[in-house]
Amino acid sequence: MIEVPKTHNPEKFNSATSSLVPTTNETLGGKFKLVIGIFGILSAIGIVSLILKITTVGFDTKSGWGYYAAIVSLLLGVFGTAPMVAIAPTIAKADWHRPVSRIATMFTLAGISTSILAIPLIFALPPLVVGGIRRRSIWFDANIYTPHVFFGIAVIGLFLIGLALLWVTSIPDLSMMRDHSSGWKQRLGKSLSRGFIGTERQWISLRARIGMMGTFYFMFLIFVHIIYSICFSLELVAGWKDAIYPMYHAATGIQSGVATVIIGLFLFRKYWNLEDHIGIDQFWALSKLMFATTIFWFYFFICAFMIFWYGKSAINEMTIAILVNGPYMPVFIGTLLLSFIVPWWIIIWNPVRYSPWMLSIVATIVLIGSVLDRIRLYVISWQVYSDEMIHKRYIPLDEIPENMIAPSLFDIGIFIGFISLGILAILLASRFIPVVSIWERHQSILLTRHIKFHRTEVYAVGKPD
Repeated sequence: MIEVPKTHNPEKFNSATSSLVPTTNETLGGKFKLVIGIFGILSAIGIVSLILKITTVGFDTKSGWGYYAAIVSLLLGVFGTAPMVAIAPTIAKADWHRPVSRIATMFTLAGISTSILAIPLIFALPPLVVGGIRRRSIWFDANIYTPHVFFGIAVIGLFLIGLALLWVTSIPDLSMMRDHSSGWKQRLGKSLSRGFIGTERQWISLRARIGMMGTFYFMFLIFVHIIYSICFSLELVAGWKDAIYPMYHAATGIQSGVATVIIGLFLFRKYWNLEDHIGIDQFWALSKLMFATTIFWFYFFICAFMIFWYGKSAINEMTIAILVNGPYMPVFIGTLLLSFIVPWWIIIWNPVRYSPWMLSIVATIVLIGSVLDRIRLYVISWQVYSDEMIHKRYIPLDEIPENMIAPSLFDIGIFIGFISLGILAILLASRFIPVVSIWERHQSILLTRHIKFHRTEVYAVGKPD
């Protein structure tokens, strides 16, 4: 068993346990059922919209799947990359992330939305051989349905690994639910905690499994972003060549994931009464991650854009016309403002970084910019695709569409419904798994102390290994 050092009061452990375990019972009070009902209805609307889109639009009308592909890409960033906020600081052995890690990891549950949406999109993706001719792709002589199979395996594998990561990181808390709850929660906690009692061998095994699951999740996440960005947008546009684009897709996905965690942290802190566990330090640290990913947005964009701008070839001019100054130029301007200029200008000020609600506003602005960015990249990619055009060396400027495609009611219903489905999965899980990791709070109590330093008092953090 773990021995608590004499320098720490055991009452702090009991206080953390007694304040966090009941959050699974008292979540939002009587309003919780209302919130669950609202998100349940919205999720049902999304599922109905998906069914109607498949039956009415069909898989052969490629231009009708642009907004759908943009939604899947957005969910890969919003829900898929949010757990990286827990994985990366854990590898770096940071202390600030401990109250944040469970909330970030719970977004793996929202991956169910991405997995469901990915399946119809696989059928809409054209094969590698179109009209008896193999189209240009990264798959060379592979089977004509290779990208379909690989993407399906990758996105479902990412979801399953995310579930495993959430379960592994929750085992100590599940054992506390076993010991401090009753009824179905106690029985489920006993089943999922796998006899965990906190021996040294169990803790060593737990840390190893957390590291292994975190590594696998990161590998699958980057692979999914790369294969999705290439197969579902870049390869659909004849002549579009951009080696930086897959990493731009992943980096901007991480930006939206950090924004999602900030908003989730703000809401859980406020409505779950977790001010004693989630402090300003967590928002301060997340603000620096937000600042870094915002700078990365511009860095990856300008690196690719300079090649097209100074190249001045017909292919480069076509690429700029499609992605920047073509029919979706208003969307690009909105993306530039909301994904880089506005958040960058706001977040450089220290008062914003110290304010949870102001930082949440910045995160909301970033998410709106992410929506516009995915529309800019995916809608026109599916709009310009045709079985004849895909075999051309590039698309002539006079053949690029002059008008934007507006989203259909089905697209709007899918967008709202499947985001709601992901949130619903997280809210339901909060009825059993504490949204702030109890065992990591205990670890923080063991490793941190306020000490005297010259004329002030500082927060000293020890390293566990």
